[in-house]
Amino acid sequence: MAKKSKKSPAPKPAAKKSASKKPAAKKPAKSGAKSGASKLAPKPVSSGKGATPAEIGAAVVAHLNSGAMSDTPLWDKFWSDAIESIEGSGMGWAGRKAMEAKCAEFMGENEILGCRASGPFVGATGFAVHIEIELKPKGGDVMQMKEVAVYTVKNGKVVREEFMYGGC
Repeated sequence: MAKKSKKSPAPKPAAKKSASKKPAAKKPAKSGAKSGASKLAPKPVSSGKGATPAEIGAAVVAHLNSGAMSDTPLWDKFWSDAIESIEGSGMGWAGRKAMEAKCAEFMGENEILGCRASGPFVGATGFAVHIEIELKPKGGDVMQMKEVAVYTVKNGKVVREEFMYGGC
């Protein structure tokens, strides 16, 4: 009996190579922290909703230059109850009641003879005001005081005030 021979399958033709192979398309860079370019790109900075640093700053300068002796209307409108108040001496007060007590003590120890404010110098999240005060400490001589007050604004309220002393 004759053996049937098994035919081996015919070889498959080789895939044709294209002469002009196009490079694979690059995936677009992902946005966010992983992209090098987005780490360097600027992003919007804001004080949030409500009155802007420019609006509050203009009100503070107008108030200081008006000669008004009570800051309460300004505080009621623009200051946060959680205000942080820092003096150039390195002392700080937390909360509106503590800030008001600090101011009352200052006013009780000094007679304010005049005040002149310039500015505001406005930034994205706050403003600064240059203040010159002529005052007479109780039992002392008339003196000139100069300071720069820096205010941080969040959602239309001053949340931090810092007073920097010097010979501006």
